[in-house]
Order: sequence, then C-alpha cells, then structure tokens
Amino acid sequence: MASWAEGSTFACKTKPNGDQYNRAINICHTLPSSSPFIQVEIPSFKTVITSNTDMQATCLVHTYFDATITWLIDGKAVTKTATREKNATHIISNLSVSSTQWENMKNVTCKAEHKCFTSAEKTINIAGCPVNTPLVEIRRSLTDLPKRDSAVFECDIKQLSSCNLFIALEVNRGEILEKKHYNFAEGSVAKLSISSQFIVPQKYWMKDQTFTCKVIQGSSKTFHSNSISNIFVDPSMELLLVPSKGSESQTLSCSGWSFNPHIKWLSESQERSPTSTNISMSVDGRVRVTSQLVIDQSEWKKGNNFTCEVSDRSLNTSITKTISLCSETPSSSQLVGVYVQGPLPQLTESKEHVTITCLLVGPNLSDFSITWRVGGSKIPESYGVLTNLSVSHNNGTETRQSFLKVLAVDWDAHTNISCEGKHPCSNHGNEDHISKSRGNIRNVTNLSKLHVPLVVTVFLWFSSFCVFQDFLEPTVKIIQPTASELSKSDILTLVCLVSEYFPANIIVHWEEDGRTLASSHYVNSPPWKYSGSSSYSMSSRLNISKTEATRSTYSCVVKQESSKAPVKDNITDVFASVIYSQPSVYLFQGSNELVCLVFGFSPVSINITWFQNGGTEPLNYNTSEPHRGPDGKFSVKSHLYLSQEIFLPGVVFTCRVIHANTTLSRNISKPDTMKYCNLFDNIVHADVNEDTAEESWNVAFTLTGFFIIATIYGIIVTLFKTKP
Repeated sequence: MASWAEGSTFACKTKPNGDQYNRAINICHTLPSSSPFIQVEIPSFKTVITSNTDMQATCLVHTYFDATITWLIDGKAVTKTATREKNATHIISNLSVSSTQWENMKNVTCKAEHKCFTSAEKTINIAGCPVNTPLVEIRRSLTDLPKRDSAVFECDIKQLSSCNLFIALEVNRGEILEKKHYNFAEGSVAKLSISSQFIVPQKYWMKDQTFTCKVIQGSSKTFHSNSISNIFVDPSMELLLVPSKGSESQTLSCSGWSFNPHIKWLSESQERSPTSTNISMSVDGRVRVTSQLVIDQSEWKKGNNFTCEVSDRSLNTSITKTISLCSETPSSSQLVGVYVQGPLPQLTESKEHVTITCLLVGPNLSDFSITWRVGGSKIPESYGVLTNLSVSHNNGTETRQSFLKVLAVDWDAHTNISCEGKHPCSNHGNEDHISKSRGNIRNVTNLSKLHVPLVVTVFLWFSSFCVFQDFLEPTVKIIQPTASELSKSDILTLVCLVSEYFPANIIVHWEEDGRTLASSHYVNSPPWKYSGSSSYSMSSRLNISKTEATRSTYSCVVKQESSKAPVKDNITDVFASVIYSQPSVYLFQGSNELVCLVFGFSPVSINITWFQNGGTEPLNYNTSEPHRGPDGKFSVKSHLYLSQEIFLPGVVFTCRVIHANTTLSRNISKPDTMKYCNLFDNIVHADVNEDTAEESWNVAFTLTGFFIIATIYGIIVTLFKTKP
C-alpha cells in the first residue's frame, strides 16, 4: 500500500487465446496529477514580539498524494523534523523555530514533492516590508496637566514605514512598562506618523528613573527615543515681590517647579486664595506653577508675613518660603538721610508763623514715617504738617519734603525743633534738629553711619558732629572775568564767591546799579565745607549781557540771619576790557634804558616795537604783560636797554604801538651838545667818563610823577562811576 501511495507502478500480464497482453497502473493514473495548492501560515508580528515561546510555521498542502514536505529557512533545508498530518485531501506540516532564530530569519519555504506531479513550494517573507529609520521622541503628555494627579508619557513617531509596528515604554533601559501593537497594510502610505500615550504606574514615581520609547518595526528593526530622566524631583520655588510703585495694592508672585507642584498661600497661619494661577510645562517635562497674591498696601506696610508653600504629591514633599516688608528691605535701605532747614531770614520778619522744612533722602521713602517734635513734644500730622509725595531721581534715590508751621515766638525763643525719619523694620530712626542760631552750630545725630548720595541742591547740609563756634562774617568777592571769557560771547557769567562764614543760613542776591535783580537771573549753590574747616562757602552765578550792561555796576549782596548790615562786593564796567579804547603812549628816558608807557587801552591785544633811526635791526627790549586796572582798561610797559656805544647824539629811537586799527609812535633822541656828548675812540678804546647822576634823578622823579597822576585819575574815575 505504501508503494502505491508513493506512485509505484503495478503491471498485469495475460495470454488469452495465445496472445499476451500487458497492462500497467499506478496512483498517478487514478488521481488528478496537477501541482498542489500550498498555504503557509506564520505567527503574527504581535505574537513574535510578545511571546517568549518557540515560533511555529504551518504548511497546508492540498493534494491527494502522499507528497514529501520539505522546509527551507533562508534557502537552506531544515534538518530538524517537522510534524506531519495527512488526510484524504490535505497534508499539514508544522515547523517549530526558537524565537531568537525567528527574529533573524528572512524567509521560510514549504516544498511539496511527489512522482505524480511537478514539485511545488511556497515562500513567506518574514522580515516584512523595507523599514525607514523613524524619528522617535518622548515627552510628557499635555493632556496630563489638567489632571495634576497622574503621570502620562507620549511616544511620538514620525516617518514610519507601512509595516507592523510595536511601541513600548521602557524604564531604566530594561523593564517594559506597557506595550502597544499597530497593524498597517503594506504600502498603504509612504511615511506614517503616530503618537501613543502610556500611563506610568505610581510605584515608578521615584527619583533617578529614566524613561525611553522603544519602537520595533519589521522582524528585528529596533529604535529608541531620547530619554527623560530625573523628572520626579523635590520641588523648588521662588518667592518675589512684584514692583507696584504708586499702586494701592501689592502683588506677591510665587513660582514652583517639580513634576506635579501645587501652591498654597498662608498669611498669619490663615490660608489665602490666590488672585491668579498659571501652569506651564518645560521641554524636560517638569511643570512650573506661578501663583500671584494681591494684597492691600496697608496690609503690606504693617509688616505681616506671607508664606508660599509648594508641594508635590508624586514624592509627597513640600517646601515653604516667607516674605514680608522687612525681609525685602535690606538694612542699608532702612537708613535715611534727614536734613532740617530753618526759614530764610527774610521770611521771619513780621510773621506769626515760620515754616521749617525736613528733607528725607534715601530709597523707597514711602515706607518711612516722618515725626515732628517741637521742644520734645510730638506734633500730630493734622497740626500744621504738610508732607509731599516722594520724588525719584536718576541715581536710584528718592527725596521727600515735609513742612511744619511753628509759631514765630517759639522760633525766636530758640525752641528745639526735630524731624525723625523711621522705617517700620528698624528699631531706631534717623533724626535732625534745628533751632534759631545763637552763634553756635546745631547738633546733627545719627548721620555718621549714613551713606546716601546727595541729589538736591536747594538745601544746606550740615556736618554730622557737634561743635560750637561764633558767628563768622562772610568774605564776598566777585571774581574778575578773564579777557578770553569776555571776548567769547555777548553773555557773561559773573561768579560771586562767598567764603568763611558761619552759620550756613545766608541770603545771597544780586543788584544792578542799586536795583535788586530777580532770582531768575542768578543761581545760588548750596553751601559746602572744605575738609577740616568749620566754616562754610558757597557761590552765586549771574548771567549778564554785553549789549544791556555796558557801564552798569553789579553788586553781590550777602545777608546773615542775625546781621544788621549786608556784606557786598561790586564790579563796574565789566565789558570795559573788551570795548575799544585808544591807548595813551608816553616815552621816558632812564639810566641806560628807554621806557615806553602805554595805558588806558582795551581790548588787551597790543603790539609794541622799537626802531633805531627807522631801521629794522633787532633791538634789546622787553615788554611786560598787560595789567588790568579798576576801570577795566589795560596798561603795559616796554623797556629798551641801551649802551653808551649806540645811544649817541642825533640817534633817534622810536616806540611804535599798534592797537586794533590804530598805530601810534613816540620818538626820542639825545641832544647834539658837548654837555651830553660821550666821546670814545674805537681804535684806542679810550674811556670818557661823564657825570650822569643829575640826569638819572630827573628821569626817576619824572616817571614817579606820571604814575602818581595816573593812579589818582583811576581812583577818581572809579569813585565817580560807583557813586549811587
């Protein structure tokens, strides 16, 4: 029977009537001999990936014949025995392969062979379709944010091939937390994209955990994403004071970072509801929560403590920070410069009240309280106290003024008046006090430790120590402008220097021909002290015009509080030195020299040249620098030094003066008489002596007379012009 099934031929021989007949037969003649239909079934992609057992391939051959079944892996016959089952119409063969070998296989073939038909085979591609290299990323899912009590990661894969896909979330590059399988029809789309979410169990919410997306496509193509690590960490936080200058409210901002942060506000152990909350997530998956609490400025100014608590349920940890006015105000900002200024002397006359000014200099002056005391008694704010708002300056400091009206009788009685600036976070304030001067300086306390830049120029500052000193009358001097200053423009600044006076309270103003000028015409500086000096100095600057003040007399007038008569200095004909005035020229003869005196000229530029007999030979002469007189005019002298060899009778010496467009010349020569003749012989070098004593005295008396006349003339002119 087995031979029949294998296709063996059987023959029958007979000899009826003496004739021999042969007939042969086999199974091929009894059944259809066409090639069989073969089906091969292999495990699914999901089974291959998820199962740890051997993989099994099944071959189903549709045939009546007892065909031989052969398995081939990657074109090579399998030596191991496959199972085989047969019925009347089918042969079933099963091939078992280890999962490791299966992952490395490219194809498997089932081959059927029999004598009755041509061999047939069926090959299945195990490697699957061609696989591109996809882009694999892992991130925390945005849908996780509203829940705030779960951990969801998202694997995002792009540029996938149209092949079966397996995605897994891997922890610490080893343990698979969850697996997902996707089937795609081969060739359906050139490149695919897919996102898959994975929920992380709470037992993995620990520090130092690393999460990675693992992608397998095809038989053995494995890809990994970048890893997210250290995402479960202790929370960190930042508590800030939001600038709110000029507002009636104060905003506090608290930010917390962790995997799942929650913020809670507390004030004096009472929970406060936040004004606003904002949630965002960074690339590394950590969440940032920012919460703002808006409170009244009055509540903030009280110095109450406000606490922000940031907790994370994933690790069951929390941290807190506390903020208050005092915590945000450094010690240096709790100090303030306090300067008290008494009334101006002219404002104390015939007044029932006088105004005392207190100036505070420092940062954030709105935080400071101002307290006035008169004779040691505290003055309520409702009693004659006016305090302005703070004024900001470019150097970061602020100034604030407070004014107190006191009775003039109290001021005249030398009552002590003090002003204190105090920060609510400081145990001590800064104070300055003043009283009407008795001839000694007031005491200024609590200023030696203060380092505040001075930004105000309208107040008089005082030293931080206490000394006693008598009144000092000021020295007043108007600084004479230089010729270059006078010639630069038609506007000139006169500077009045007031020095060596005490106390600091003085009044400075300017007068023109006896008329008081408005304060808009001049600027007074604050008083200052030189190092080691106990007296004060200050300056005042007045702008005048050349066209409007040609012959005017200007006075700098200084008055002290307790002085009866002012101290002043005058200047007349300020622009006289730059207004043209023709010079006067006189030529004098002295002993062995000639003197050319030029005076009464302006402007200062002048040229003096000496000539002998009209020649151009250089002569030995010297010209002094021009000197400015009280009337603003200039004078100058030029000396020509002579020897007896050149100062001969008949020789003419000329002094030529060039000033502006004017040229003046003065000549002098020695008379041609034997009385004044000096004889000498160049060959024998004979010395001739002449008595010149009488001549020298005459020249000296003449020069002295001219200088006395010029001086008297200048004094008379000055007195006439300054006469009121």
